Amino acid sequence: MDPLAELAARFSSLELRVGVAEARADAAEARAETLEKRVVELQSENGRLRKENAELRAKVNKNSTNSHKPPSSDPPFKRPPPKKKGERKPGGQPGHKGVTREVVPPEKVDERFEIRPDVCVCGEALLGVPGVGKPNVRQVIELPDIKPHVTEYLLQRVRCPCCHALNEPVPPPEAVTCTGPNLTALVATLVGEYHLSRDATAALLQTVLGVPICPATVQSCCAQMSDALAAPTRAVEEALPAAASLHLDETSWRQRGVMHWLWIAATDRLASFAVHRRRGKDQLKLWFPDGYAGVLHCDRWRPYEMFGRRQLCWAHLERDIQAIIDRKRAGEALAVLALAGATTMFEVWHRFKAGSLTRAALVSETAGYRAAFKRFCTRGSRQKRDRKWRSLGVDLLRQWDCVFRFLETPGVEPTNNTAEQGLRSAVIWRRTTQGTRTDAGSLFVSRVLTTVGTCKRQGRRVLDFMRDTLLAHRRGGPLPSLLPQA
Repeated sequence: MDPLAELAARFSSLELRVGVAEARADAAEARAETLEKRVVELQSENGRLRKENAELRAKVNKNSTNSHKPPSSDPPFKRPPPKKKGERKPGGQPGHKGVTREVVPPEKVDERFEIRPDVCVCGEALLGVPGVGKPNVRQVIELPDIKPHVTEYLLQRVRCPCCHALNEPVPPPEAVTCTGPNLTALVATLVGEYHLSRDATAALLQTVLGVPICPATVQSCCAQMSDALAAPTRAVEEALPAAASLHLDETSWRQRGVMHWLWIAATDRLASFAVHRRRGKDQLKLWFPDGYAGVLHCDRWRPYEMFGRRQLCWAHLERDIQAIIDRKRAGEALAVLALAGATTMFEVWHRFKAGSLTRAALVSETAGYRAAFKRFCTRGSRQKRDRKWRSLGVDLLRQWDCVFRFLETPGVEPTNNTAEQGLRSAVIWRRTTQGTRTDAGSLFVSRVLTTVGTCKRQGRRVLDFMRDTLLAHRRGGPLPSLLPQA
């Protein structure tokens, strides 16, 4: 073969092999680019899934210590965290003043028996020997045989001999219904204060008191009591705007399966409840049509921002800080310090409440923590790695005047416990009854809770107030007032 032809053939073969190699290299490069894009996509998806997983884990781990959920919502199978060393044990603490049953005064004792030994341990007779010192008093309280008092009214009709008209007598106020004022008030108290169902109330009255009554009559008693309490509870609502400070809160309530909200506005002497369809500003405008000039204790729910002077609840803020710790994200370390600082601040606050510290000293000793907590909020609002920390920081900086108002303003408390504790029994009632069925039922709930809450704050007996109010309502006379007496 011609050397040139052989060289050309070898060159052609080499070109073919180079072309195949270049094609393979191009394919490998394209595949590498595709894989790189896929890696970027997977990294992005992995980051999104990790973030979503963290959010879901944080949501699953929510409880009453790191969120605004009530303790009753905590699962029973989850044990509380172990106690830290130095934490108080349950029960009375050292130095706590004991509480014993009060002795009934002598004028209220129905029977009195003097008991003394007749014979000494040595066998000597002790008859006629005077006693030594004051006798030990042992009072036994017993209930007499309970028997309902039944009064029969004979309503005799009379025909006029002149016009032959048949005249019906008017029953007295005590006989308007088949249940007297005492029984009607007791029924409403059992339902409204002790949260018994209509069936349980009827069964209790039949079994214990021997009263022949059915659940329908129990419901009638509640309706009568609701009408009688309309004016006294309305007076409590009208007195709210004049209070120097108020505690407001709300919780869910269902009426015939539809979500409603049970609101509370409370002071140390008054408590007003209302059931409303919405959770926004509507109920607040009903209570405060002309605004409110006092200090409002509340959480960070946005509708409360219609009031200028507020104190944010530090019990909620501490749970928000705990939530940042539990998420184990960017703000964990600083949140631990913020929570520890809050504990120290409240130790100073309790010293002030005990009278061992002046207001000026209180403000001075907490100045360092206030500045540090503001830096914590500012740093959280500027970072993007921890959403919980960022949202808390932005929200608190926006309403910073409402964070530490209790340190400088007399009569202001750091928490909203007054309102939350006022709602506690209502929440238990909601769990046992699943809410109400009608507007009238919700109105009874709001009125009876207002009556019970206000009477307890003033040390008044709920049953007595309900009985007196019902009797005055039936007679058309002036009703007793729930407002504090001067």
